Amino acid sequence: MKVKLMRRSILALLATALIVFNGCGGVVQSMTVYESDPSLAKLQNLKTLPQRNSIGFEWEKITDSKVRGINVYRSVDGEEMHIATISNAYATHFVDTQVKPGQSYSYTFKTLRFGKEAESGTQIKVRALSPLASVTFLQAYKVGEGTVKLLWRPHDNESINAYIIERSVNGGEWRYLAQVNGRIMVEYIDTFVRPGREYHYRIIAKSYDDTTSRPSQPTQIRL
Repeated sequence: MKVKLMRRSILALLATALIVFNGCGGVVQSMTVYESDPSLAKLQNLKTLPQRNSIGFEWEKITDSKVRGINVYRSVDGEEMHIATISNAYATHFVDTQVKPGQSYSYTFKTLRFGKEAESGTQIKVRALSPLASVTFLQAYKVGEGTVKLLWRPHDNESINAYIIERSVNGGEWRYLAQVNGRIMVEYIDTFVRPGREYHYRIIAKSYDDTTSRPSQPTQIRL
């Protein structure tokens, strides 16, 4: 009976925290409520490195020997949530990978010690980089019975390594059609078309880190 109770307790503790590794040292996300400790030091010289799908942070080494880690809070449109606990006081970097291109965020970093955190933390506002520009030219051509050829202009950004092709039939919803790999590969042949239908196509460029561009202006063709 004691063994079963112990197992249940361990599982309950594990269910309260999710460990990820997007910073130096362990990073924990939990629902713990922390008491305030006004004696804990703040982070110094907090710097940011925004990307399109992530935001990196760097700060000076913590010299307060009482500090055991850092809580990270993120606020969007006035709603704040705890996103991570960095459980190593020697850490000086953190990366938030749950961001959207072009979105603005407010972050608060609070040092902590044994269930208590700094009364006020180090705050910073940062905006993720804007989405990649869209493909600037796309055209559909009928090249044979039951065959449509798409041609588009290569994306200017050299980080692009693929294009996602979406299609709409007779004004219906956009659906994934295919992916073409390579920034300078700018052709796709669609053989799954039928006479008497109208087809719309659009292109979404994709980079090496899976960041996607805005969709191109659609092109249409009726068979």
